[in-house]
Amino acid sequence: MESAIYLLVALFLIIMAIASFFIVARDLSGLVSGHMTIDTIYMSLNDLLVILILVELIQTVVVFIRSHRLDIRLIIAAGLTAMIRRVLVFGVEHIPVEEMAITAVLVVVLVAALYLLSVRKPEQQQQQREKQ
Repeated sequence: MESAIYLLVALFLIIMAIASFFIVARDLSGLVSGHMTIDTIYMSLNDLLVILILVELIQTVVVFIRSHRLDIRLIIAAGLTAMIRRVLVFGVEHIPVEEMAITAVLVVVLVAALYLLSVRKPEQQQQQREKQ
């Protein structure tokens, strides 16, 4: 039953990613017609990052369905992509300094966590090989 729920979640995320892809294609069609503005480019980049976040979430759900384990690196990568998307907004909107500082701290924490997990994973694999 639990796997069926996660399968439905994955299906919903796939539908959202496909819909977002068509939105990006529509936005970028202005490139061909010559009506491309900075705002259109910004919105397209923003939508592409949303697609990337959705793909990372889909990958997380698929890994969970297959192994019944969460890969925290995928979740952190999705969070980092969301933070990068947020940083891009800073160039377009007026954001309070406190919010920018909090976002910067979150980016540093997520990058550090991703680094520590990537360093720790090979060590764990080496230890498992030695036990065998």
